Amino acid sequence: MTKDLIIDFETRSRCDLKERGASNYACDPSTEILCLAMVYKDPNNSKEWLWFPTISTSLPREMREAIIAAPFIMAHNAAFDRDIYQIGVEDFGFPEIEFDKWYCTSAQARVNAMPSSLDKLTQALDSDNKKNTAGSQLIKFLSIPDKNTGEFNEDPNKLLDMGAYCLDDVRATKAAANELRPMTKQEHEDWLVNERINERGVRIDFDLATNAMKYAGAEQAEIAERLKIITHGGVEKHTQHARVKGWVLLRVCEKAQEIMAHYKDGEIKYSLDKNVRNELLTRHATGYINLAPDIIEVLELVQAGSKSSVAKFKNMVNRADDGDKRVRGAFVYAGASQTLRYASRGLQLHNMRRDCFSPEQTEDLKEQMQEGYILEDEKGDLPVMETLSKLLRPTLIPNKGSVFIVGDWSSVEARALPWLAKSRGSEKKLDIFRDGKDVYVEAAKDIGTDDRQIGKVAELSLGYGGATGAFGAMAKNYGLALPEDQVQKVIDAWRHKNRWAVNFWDALETAAFAAIKAPSTEFKAGHAKYIFMPQLMDGTLLCILPGDLIIQYPKAKLEVQDTIYGKKLNLTAMKANWSPARGDKEWPRVGLWRGLLAENITQAFCARLLRNVLVNCSDVIAHVHDEIIMEVPLDKAEERKAELETLMNDIPSWAVGMPLAAKPTIMTRYGK
Repeated sequence: MTKDLIIDFETRSRCDLKERGASNYACDPSTEILCLAMVYKDPNNSKEWLWFPTISTSLPREMREAIIAAPFIMAHNAAFDRDIYQIGVEDFGFPEIEFDKWYCTSAQARVNAMPSSLDKLTQALDSDNKKNTAGSQLIKFLSIPDKNTGEFNEDPNKLLDMGAYCLDDVRATKAAANELRPMTKQEHEDWLVNERINERGVRIDFDLATNAMKYAGAEQAEIAERLKIITHGGVEKHTQHARVKGWVLLRVCEKAQEIMAHYKDGEIKYSLDKNVRNELLTRHATGYINLAPDIIEVLELVQAGSKSSVAKFKNMVNRADDGDKRVRGAFVYAGASQTLRYASRGLQLHNMRRDCFSPEQTEDLKEQMQEGYILEDEKGDLPVMETLSKLLRPTLIPNKGSVFIVGDWSSVEARALPWLAKSRGSEKKLDIFRDGKDVYVEAAKDIGTDDRQIGKVAELSLGYGGATGAFGAMAKNYGLALPEDQVQKVIDAWRHKNRWAVNFWDALETAAFAAIKAPSTEFKAGHAKYIFMPQLMDGTLLCILPGDLIIQYPKAKLEVQDTIYGKKLNLTAMKANWSPARGDKEWPRVGLWRGLLAENITQAFCARLLRNVLVNCSDVIAHVHDEIIMEVPLDKAEERKAELETLMNDIPSWAVGMPLAAKPTIMTRYGK
């Protein structure tokens, strides 16, 4: 094996890492290195190093030489260690490390569809070298200043304990990295591209974000007061989920209680999460149930108070760089489990609502807030939380003299699914896009209506085997309410006209089952190939897609389950983003049914298309699902817009025949 190094730092700082983010933490003048641990990744090389700056003010020669010679410098959540390493460069003369030599074992875990945190990863792998749980207490003791005195603890014995903990971490990382499939060259390059985007950061309108945060806090206080009045003190905050659920459950009809009910381990449980609240309000709108006005108001108040705008504006303010007001580190490569799609942290850019205010409206509202006006429309009734959520996107702004170029693909998943199906029927579906027709209008015709909105909801919700629940949830997003019998007719008509999709779902499930039964043998379904590798992480099902794309299902197996219709053979795998219950060693599992397999490969393939553009496109500062945001000088805007349009519409060699359509626009603020 090559002499790749695994490193880990322990630090201390007066800066709050969780609140301010890793970039600001590393740049804070108070941040110091407590120790550095290093090991070789090679499982046959037992060499280890531990360095304390309090013992030696310069890095030992042997450690310097090992760093210089290493092909890769590996770390768990490497972006943090890369930033901290720069402190070592500046303060202790560490040798510079080329950007491309960094390698993240957390990203390696994610492309393996395993938990990204070292603690959960070593648990899921049942590794002999698990993360040392004593670290959290040592961090509280040494890394955070005393609340009363403001001073750091200098206990030398505790510092030695911290060093031992740091060594335990690199050993645990080493064990995990050697058990996981290494990132491919393409995966590593994609991770590096995302890290460069994270380092550029996205600028926020700091004044707007600050004022919006204040308004959000005031509005939540009003919501709390109204909840107290309606519930006669039974509920004091919208975050008191158990109290809200109990209050609603006692006051709704049996049909509504059935909507709230679910079974866990044979025992009936009740939920009032976001989806259940939406379902109750939708069923009331269609006449299936009847909710009293006070129940509706409570549900709507909880919905309003739960809007993410409060947390998002707060994160914008807290995480913005004190100098350039840019937020860095917002994107996580392969953060979305099996699909390898990006996730967002800190700002949570992926969850911002699409309908938002124009730049002109945003400027007007910003002026109102700065002058202390209450946000109102012409009728004197503009809900504050609704207004603030529509201000989230426009709060992202380019530097002075620059603009955003924003491009997204039109209906990319609706194009990818039939392309992946690779059948005569799916080609007819693709012809709709090739001919420039409106796929939602055509879908409406197929289900016997001229209502484009119904066609849109059907097309967006039914492609992955969804039924009434999926249609209803999507319909709620678009303000559409249909009686249940009509919804079923829509589903039946869509499936009849899109028989290729139903056949593809079945083919995927058949191929996946066959792969488990015949290890190391490939089974095809459309453009997808499944192969089961019994030696990889207790048996891993791989799905290989065009573009050298690999998605994984760890610890996959066939299980016989009892149902009301008799025994049924199900395919299940470990679910990375769930965690076992306290004291439960077995990791939670998910059923790999046909609709989920179709959704996974489609979303994974669309993410691959996105990465294909990102790796060839400079000046990207953000990306949101299938949308790319570049920040460019104003005088180069038209030229760069044309460049992005060409890149997004250029069909890769591994996706020949897939119709793509993107028309980038120039924006002075981020918007729709």
